[in-house]
Amino acid sequence: MSKILRFVKEDKQQMSSPQLNVEFEVGRTLTLRPSQVVRGSVSLTISDTSKTLFASSIKIKFRGEETASAKIKDSGPVPRTTRRVETARTIYFECNYTVWSGGSNGQTRANEYRPWKELAPGTYKFEFALKLPPVNFPPSVEGPKGFSIRYIWQPVIEGAGGSLIEGPEVVTPFIPVSFAPPDQEWSFRDILHNENKSPRKMLVEVEAILPKHVFSPGEDLKFTLRLTNHSSGRITCVQCSLRKHYEGPLDREFVCEKHERSLVSTDRRCDIGATTNQKGELEFSLTVPKKFHHIPPTFTGRHLRVYYTLRCVIQAEMGSLLTKMQYHEVIIPIAISSFPHISQEDLPENISYPSYTESRLGPFFFDPKEDFPPLQVDTLNHSPYSPALSAISSLQLNNFYNSDHDSSTTQSPYFSENDSSIINDNIMETNQRVVVTDSTARDRTERTTFTTTRLS
Repeated sequence: MSKILRFVKEDKQQMSSPQLNVEFEVGRTLTLRPSQVVRGSVSLTISDTSKTLFASSIKIKFRGEETASAKIKDSGPVPRTTRRVETARTIYFECNYTVWSGGSNGQTRANEYRPWKELAPGTYKFEFALKLPPVNFPPSVEGPKGFSIRYIWQPVIEGAGGSLIEGPEVVTPFIPVSFAPPDQEWSFRDILHNENKSPRKMLVEVEAILPKHVFSPGEDLKFTLRLTNHSSGRITCVQCSLRKHYEGPLDREFVCEKHERSLVSTDRRCDIGATTNQKGELEFSLTVPKKFHHIPPTFTGRHLRVYYTLRCVIQAEMGSLLTKMQYHEVIIPIAISSFPHISQEDLPENISYPSYTESRLGPFFFDPKEDFPPLQVDTLNHSPYSPALSAISSLQLNNFYNSDHDSSTTQSPYFSENDSSIINDNIMETNQRVVVTDSTARDRTERTTFTTTRLS
């Protein structure tokens, strides 16, 4: 009897499931931008040892979503403290396309169920094409667990009797077209006091001279720090770091959760004595990460906020025989854009895209056999755009972007190794749908859900 059971177990292990994947024409380096045409295929592999596959249709789905979560502790009348996770999620758009149908000649009439067919073992490829509108959608964000803005592709097989086989989700980064303003030097000033004494005593005067307000990935961030020492200690070192901040969920009744990460840091040794009004000047230079860190532009969305600061920590030695260290912190605000400043003469024509808050246009699939997508009209401002003109703008932007992009790596400037998946075990869910009136099939309709998850 044991031999029979062992044979059945081994035979069951040999049975494999169909492999369903999404492949893009440009490969793994696909980076989404406004007014772009994306071409690819749904790949289905059925081995000889796979289970018999009956399918009524094969679809490709595409959506963009923003998510922010916060852990909350509830203190009740009993000593036990309960915990919950509050999650806010907005889906900016959802669209799908049937790449294969089991109906007669691949066609099925409206309001008619699709019959299913048996697919023989082999490898199948079903092409698709998608048009992104000339709209600046939010930048891709891969933050701490529960904080993300993602653009997700997923192949799906609708099987016999309504069963569903979902392929793996593929996340592609989206980079909005935003440029830094012209360089303009500015100064940041702050006065540090001893808050523990009354009246307050001035300790250090700080002045930071920065060459501009907005930086972009890959740029050198150089600035000058001037210190005037009013304390009784000797300033011996200053450490500076570029930090990225996440906040969310926003606009909720509970306090939003905050996260902070250091991207790059440096330090300078100095000797600014404790004599009255002793001054010192330090030069700092940092490089804003580009390839191996996730550097989205400064952004405030529906539920999360991403912004950047320079954090300077001033180290002072107190006393002569028994020295004691004191640390003072200075926070300098800066902003990050997708691209550096480009003069009007060098800027490609027709590259001016409205924000997603100002347009109802959404991405849509079209016949992959066609060279250009059909005309699309924005019902919010009634302005159509030409597919041919859009293609020219997209080509100009591709040339501009690729001139500063290392194509030898499969990692985009928005690559992140962080897994920001969120808890999906929902206990209570409330849906709130934003209804768009006078909409067409290609208009966007945002959908927002708020989810509460009780933790044991």
